[in-house]
Amino acid sequence: MAEYKQIHKVEVEKKPFKLTKKMIALLVIAIVLVVGVITAYIVTADKDGYTSSVKDGSTEVISGDVSVTKKGLYEYLLDNYGANEVLNEAYNKITAKEITDQDAIDAKVKEQKNRYAEYSGSFETYAKNQGYSNAKAFEKEVVVPEAKSELLEEKYLDTEFNDVCKKYNVSYLKIVEYSKESDALKALKTVTNADAMTALMNANSSSSTDLGFVCSKSSTTTVDKKFIKALSKFTSLKTDGVYKEAVKLSTGKYAVVYVYNTDKNAQKNDIVENLLNLGDVKTDIESYYLKKYKFTVEDKKVKKQIKKISSKYVD
Repeated sequence: MAEYKQIHKVEVEKKPFKLTKKMIALLVIAIVLVVGVITAYIVTADKDGYTSSVKDGSTEVISGDVSVTKKGLYEYLLDNYGANEVLNEAYNKITAKEITDQDAIDAKVKEQKNRYAEYSGSFETYAKNQGYSNAKAFEKEVVVPEAKSELLEEKYLDTEFNDVCKKYNVSYLKIVEYSKESDALKALKTVTNADAMTALMNANSSSSTDLGFVCSKSSTTTVDKKFIKALSKFTSLKTDGVYKEAVKLSTGKYAVVYVYNTDKNAQKNDIVENLLNLGDVKTDIESYYLKKYKFTVEDKKVKKQIKKISSKYVD
């Protein structure tokens, strides 16, 4: 059954609309006013509906059994795509200002193009599959902004590395599990160094695991939640070694925990790669730069939509 949305007392069927990204962007960008270079993106408020409008809003763009005006289509697009398009445009302006090393941009673009080419056999085929007339348009409108965004994320994690590691309690863990606490405590005393932990794991191969990178946002489907809860205690270790206590797990078992790679800077590349896979970290980065450039939305409806994406983006 078709889904309908009431727009200015006109029923608009969603499914028949075949909208391109460019069409959406052109219509939605009208709500964005750039003050200075990118000092702020401001949409002024109105009590009812959206403040912004399109010229000749009552003009029909679709007529017949279903009649849609320019205003109706415009607000339909705002309802469904407005928040994302405003955020994308603002962030693209920010990345253009922050990321200016053309050699780095070119290298990242090449990396992105190769990645897309793996999906469809060639970059050109992938671009056309995404609805673009040619690869150049896709590269300009999508790949280059994505490349700059990745470079900005890497820039942030490079400068804020220690603080981010601390915030997310980044750790590397090896564990051996025991059914009885007494057995775990006995084994704990034998782990005097890395070689001793390796020997213990080899002797208990069926109940030992190298968890590798773990942080406060690691999935509890792969890492016991009790490990995640105790991460701040593990990260207090300044050198590699066994944690002083046996950790009781949610399964009722007890674990001997060996913390390694405590020198975070020596593992920086691996840690950054893992952090960039976390949605929360990406949101932190985006909100940091949006606030730095005074991203401001006064239109209540648009602001509400953006807050649904993340309350960190707007105050």
